[in-house]
Amino acid sequence: MVIDFLKNLIFNQQKMTGRGNIQMEFAVQMHGEGCAGELKKLLADAGTVTIDPDKGSVLIETHLPWLEIHKCIEATGRRAVLTGFGGQSAVAMVDHGNEATNVRGVIRFCTLSNAADQKGAVVDGTIDGLAQNAYFQLNVHECGDISGGCSTVGDVYDTSEILSDDNGRATVRFVNERLIVSDLIGRSVVIAEPAGNQERRLSCGIIARSAGIFENYKKICACDGVTLWDERNKSIAADEERKAKGGHASL
Repeated sequence: MVIDFLKNLIFNQQKMTGRGNIQMEFAVQMHGEGCAGELKKLLADAGTVTIDPDKGSVLIETHLPWLEIHKCIEATGRRAVLTGFGGQSAVAMVDHGNEATNVRGVIRFCTLSNAADQKGAVVDGTIDGLAQNAYFQLNVHECGDISGGCSTVGDVYDTSEILSDDNGRATVRFVNERLIVSDLIGRSVVIAEPAGNQERRLSCGIIARSAGIFENYKKICACDGVTLWDERNKSIAADEERKAKGGHASL
């Protein structure tokens, strides 16, 4: 029943145009054609799906947020890790300067075209720890200097409005026609709370280059030498500990 609930939740969202569709690649724990067939059926309404059970790879072209696809896969009891996102991509781990707010999340940017200098990007991600049912600003700032927290990142380079839900989570998925992904590397993302003529900066992170489709075949995490699945299990354990303390799950 959990799977049916998730399918109804994510597939009834307002669909984007084909211009907003991107490819995502997930490493998924699966065993044989039976698992592959179940996953393909589950994701059929989400987009175009290609599954390689031998490699444990699920490739999907979709208009939906990556986190919703991830939830749907893991609701089957299988572990999943996002290993590739679109073409030229960038990512910001938004978890700095948030000591007083605990606002944190991940924001990804992906090109709409293979042309490096062409404008247009899909912005996709999730921010947790926000006030419920409120509007916030997702700002790209001109530089990535977070030596002084979120106050030293320079002027706003681009801004978009996002909305949190009943749980204080903002699920982000839209097309920004102004951005060039290659121009974002080294800048920063700031989540801000509008307050009159001023903005309260809640959390920030540097935008870095990230893996596109078929660019990440990592099986061992270079940071600590554990396998991809051990790393995922560590993340789940940390989520459970955080929930027990009344915090938010990681992404």
